[in-house]
Amino acid sequence: MKSLTVSAHMEPDSASRLATFDDFVVVRVGGSNVEISLLASPDTSKALRDLAARLNEAAQILDTMATSAEVSA
Repeated sequence: MKSLTVSAHMEPDSASRLATFDDFVVVRVGGSNVEISLLASPDTSKALRDLAARLNEAAQILDTMATSAEVSA
C-alpha cells in the first residue's frame, strides 16, 4: 500500500459498493459525508482476501461486545 493513513468512523448505515473495470476493481465504503475507495489490481487479490478476513474478524468481535453489553444491561 502506498503511504497514506485515513481514519473514519463507521456508522450503522455505512454502505459498501464494488465497481469492476477492465484491469482493476474499486471497493468503496462510506456514508453521506466520507467515502473511502480502495483501487485494486489483479495482483492484490491476496491482500483483499486478508482485509476481508480482518473485517470479518472485527465484525465478530463487535458482535461479542454487543452481546456482552446486552447481558450487562
